[in-house]
Amino acid sequence: MNPILVLVAPGFEEIELSAPVDILRRLDVKLLLVGVESCRVTGAHSLVVEADMLLADVDASQYDGVILPGGPGSWLLRDTPAVLELVREMHAAKNLVAAICAAPIALEAAGVLTNRKVTCYPLAAVTDDLKSVESISDAPTVIDGNIVTGRGPGAALEFGFAVACYLGLGDRVSALRQEMCVL
Repeated sequence: MNPILVLVAPGFEEIELSAPVDILRRLDVKLLLVGVESCRVTGAHSLVVEADMLLADVDASQYDGVILPGGPGSWLLRDTPAVLELVREMHAAKNLVAAICAAPIALEAAGVLTNRKVTCYPLAAVTDDLKSVESISDAPTVIDGNIVTGRGPGAALEFGFAVACYLGLGDRVSALRQEMCVL
């Protein structure tokens, strides 16, 4: 399996980046952190992370999916043409396209949510933007085809587990949940 890309934009929600990355790495999924604007990125609560590469250097054909953490950085993701193109390419290839919290607004802007069931952060600035979806759930996570969405910071662990299940690792998720004391 090729690596999965995790986009890191200034103002990302830290737990929505770290929890899924931690879970997926525990399951031996290869991930690369991709800085949208730079490799050194500051989150919404001042946590600084170092990305592995820049978005400008990504060749989508070399990867099996993309994950978009939410938070205030979601609007930058939505407004960055290279992010939207990457999402479209991953979706067209039927690869994983995952977003949590406010980040589904970038999926909407990329045009990949038409008639999809999703979940997202329950804020009008987010939900009102998702005009093409079939429905918005208040569930912690929703998987619809190759699209995986998560509700918000409190769902970050469940989002990571949902992505793992989508990737075919469901048989290992229950053991990891026990190991991590997530019951």
